[in-house]
Amino acid sequence: MSDFADLMKDVALALCGKPNERLSKATELRFGNNGSLSVKIDGPEKGTFYDHEEGNGGGVLDLIVKKRGGDKRTARDWLDRTFGLDPLPPKMATNRREVAHYAYVDEAGEVLSEVVRFEPKDFRQRRPDGKGGWDWKVKGVRQVPYRLPELLEALDAGRTVFVVEGEKDVDRLKALGIVATCNVGGAGKWKPEFGDFFRHASVVIIPDNDDAGHAHADDVARSLEGKADDVRVLDLPDLPRKGDVSDWLNAGGTAEALHRLVDITPRWRQVIKTRLPFVMYGDEDNAPPLSWLVKGALVNNGLSSIFGGPGTSKTFLALDLALCVAHGRDWFGRRVTKGAVVYVTGEGSSGLRQRTKAWRQENGGEPRVPFVMVPTSVNLFDDDTGADALISDVAAHAQTLETPVRLIVLDTLSRMIGSGDEDKARDINVVVQRAERLQRETGAHVLIVHHSGKDRDRGMRGSNALLGAVDAAVEVVKHESGLCEARFAKVKDGGDLETLRYRLSKSVLGVDEDGEDITSCVVCPADANEGATKESGPRLTDVQIIGLRALHEAMAEAGQAGGTTRAPADVPSVAVETWRARAYALGISDSEATSSARRKAFQRMLERLQVLGIIGIDGEQVWLAKRNV
Repeated sequence: MSDFADLMKDVALALCGKPNERLSKATELRFGNNGSLSVKIDGPEKGTFYDHEEGNGGGVLDLIVKKRGGDKRTARDWLDRTFGLDPLPPKMATNRREVAHYAYVDEAGEVLSEVVRFEPKDFRQRRPDGKGGWDWKVKGVRQVPYRLPELLEALDAGRTVFVVEGEKDVDRLKALGIVATCNVGGAGKWKPEFGDFFRHASVVIIPDNDDAGHAHADDVARSLEGKADDVRVLDLPDLPRKGDVSDWLNAGGTAEALHRLVDITPRWRQVIKTRLPFVMYGDEDNAPPLSWLVKGALVNNGLSSIFGGPGTSKTFLALDLALCVAHGRDWFGRRVTKGAVVYVTGEGSSGLRQRTKAWRQENGGEPRVPFVMVPTSVNLFDDDTGADALISDVAAHAQTLETPVRLIVLDTLSRMIGSGDEDKARDINVVVQRAERLQRETGAHVLIVHHSGKDRDRGMRGSNALLGAVDAAVEVVKHESGLCEARFAKVKDGGDLETLRYRLSKSVLGVDEDGEDITSCVVCPADANEGATKESGPRLTDVQIIGLRALHEAMAEAGQAGGTTRAPADVPSVAVETWRARAYALGISDSEATSSARRKAFQRMLERLQVLGIIGIDGEQVWLAKRNV
């Protein structure tokens, strides 16, 4: 058989799992949450596929190679075994070598079949021929879970068993003393009747990190419904795309950590098919706690915007945030979750290169951190091409940098909207939807740098649809005095945040061919008492004033010089806990507030005074960095 187009539907279902029913149609199957993999099963393009996420496609054999590896010869061999086609000519298989085999045995330990792994990567099945050899025709052979006798013994003993996708993963877990099993053929090949082996069992299913893996986990779980007593589907954290439990173990995972993850994983419950997302009453307690990219300001996996007029320093501020994330350093005194950053600069890279170099020079930046600059605009309006390319590149960078991408910066909106119109809410919403897709598929926080309108009181330039969509929005202004202010115009999940005040400090990077200085600027936090004009007075809050008074009293009672190596030798310091107790006594928060509320009020005050340069902190010791306050 030379034309495989008629097999495309069966091949796609076998290799890709369940299609996206909402996006599929009679002539085309779509796979993935967003239907990024298109498979043509009828019409003039029948027998072809295209992956919009990775930007490649081809015919039936190409799809097999994409999903299984190897080359077209091994793909043709797989078609033979799976769909009963004519076997490959011997000369097409001479380059293969056997590297492993996995025996599937019955309850008594008798071999029913073997899965043989070859290099280049390919898998074939064989069964004993009764003469001491092997028969590569396995049609009609009884199918059982891998390592069945060990599985039954563990179930009789009441042990928890794990279901993974491949024999390699089962053997890896066995080496750690964990009972596991799988099925022949991997994802999509689980037999519903296997559920009978697991009656009254506790089962943990670990899917590979791809659409086929999650669909397979769902198939396994449904086969256990009403049979096993406890079923959990464990999505391992920080897995690369298409990663498995072996990859997780290679990255430092342990048996103890695996069992801890199982303990906090909720029991599986079949999800009904709906067209819109939903949360059942009571399930809100199962949601992971809110986590922060920047404590109290920017949530992990959120959407935010920094906006301001031309020359107000909005890009300097966005870059300062990005480099703090890449270094894992506090940002204006707020704790930051360290991670990789992809900074898309659509307005030219030369300026950003200079600013990045200045930041490293002035802030003692490390020579290599997970920060990637993309010096081109990305069209997030006209079609999916730009978003597909960026999602694919972010995944590639994450693997190279060996750390999750926590932040994607899009600088600026005007360079990412293509032929769209910033004044039209409908066009802005298209960009927002693709930015939200970036969030979902990369797990990163997406920050959009935008311009403000001519009338500052009206906020962002153009439609206010972006402001309505973001979790946080920061407005940047620059005063005649040179002072810059970043005001949190919106923080969806945080409280009222104080304005960030800073100046741009010049940094000399070298000398040009004319002997003149090459300069750039960096963000330098300013004293909170420094207002927009020189005549402005102090702006400390009542809580901060109480905190300072408490620190002065604690210093008078218990301050000692030499308590920390970071403070000047003649400057006394005191334990933070001593200061905290004095602040509580002076009423830093409502007397009826809970201990948690008091602690948070103290911590917010401490962080703000540190940002303002009023205090210094070294471990558990604090001192006054400015003695005139």
